[in-house]
Amino acid sequence: MYDPPTNITHPHSVYLMNNLRSYLACDLKKARMVGNVIQGGGSGFEFVLKKRKPHYFVCGERNGIHCTIGLMKFVITPRRPCRY
Repeated sequence: MYDPPTNITHPHSVYLMNNLRSYLACDLKKARMVGNVIQGGGSGFEFVLKKRKPHYFVCGERNGIHCTIGLMKFVITPRRPCRY
């Protein structure tokens, strides 16, 4: 969660990148927005991982500048459920 955009805070959005190459280059051409600048405030939003593969996420605001400087990007790799 983060503070929604105001005159003081910058807006952030969440994009799901198509692949590792796009993620590393911060190339948003084939990316899909999964969270807009309003959805992260308050209780946040939910994104369900449906496939067991790496998922690449970046902030797409200002033409990807937050991704380019490396501060607003992350990878999630789901694992198999643990068996107890």
